[in-house]
Amino acid sequence: MARAAVARGHAIGAAFVVVRHAAPLALALALSSGCAPAFPSFAGGRTVPVGRSDVLVGAAVRVPVGDLADAPALSQSAPGGVAPAVAVRHGLARDVDLGLEASGLAARAMLRGQLATGMLRLLAGIAPHLGLAHEGGGLWRGGATLPVVLSIDLFSLYEVWIGARVAVEHVGGDADGVGVSLTGLRTGGVVGLGVGFRRLLVLVELGIDHELWTGTVADTSIERSGLVLTPAFAVRLRL
Repeated sequence: MARAAVARGHAIGAAFVVVRHAAPLALALALSSGCAPAFPSFAGGRTVPVGRSDVLVGAAVRVPVGDLADAPALSQSAPGGVAPAVAVRHGLARDVDLGLEASGLAARAMLRGQLATGMLRLLAGIAPHLGLAHEGGGLWRGGATLPVVLSIDLFSLYEVWIGARVAVEHVGGDADGVGVSLTGLRTGGVVGLGVGFRRLLVLVELGIDHELWTGTVADTSIERSGLVLTPAFAVRLRL
């Protein structure tokens, strides 16, 4: 028993060192990636306990399908691709936490609260985001997401969550001399699983959203809609 406890302690310590060094690199990669942000929820089984902090390092893949998969007008504002993702969350109160996340060329803040009964929890929040939509810096993006998640935390070994979300985003500016003004409405859901031991968990999830984009590109009106799949994974360390 003592040896097992020591081994777990060494494993957690090693993981802490890896994440501590990987987080700044992941943040730099996330903010330097040229693809559109693919913000995963990584909701977990509960809000972060008061006074504790979570560090998450991972990646998400944005996969447009349908009309969105073959829409040159959206190639700058809503492309597909892999996006490194990093997040830090801190428990502000017993049932409230605040996080800062980065993906692609954008960052977002997320304030979450929860209602708990036993192992079952209902989480809800608001997550505004802001950033660039193009490496050249001519396009900006901004919006907000409202997530609602039903989650279960099983003895800090397994975490399961399923939820719904709605988001609004606007992309505007100039891309290679072409004026862009697009507004997107995103509605969908997410399901995820976390497996680990207390402080260290591996999280995987799949988001499925319907997106509707309307606006103008080079003074030409466009309207495109379709599904977007967002598989994602991360390693989470609770400090």
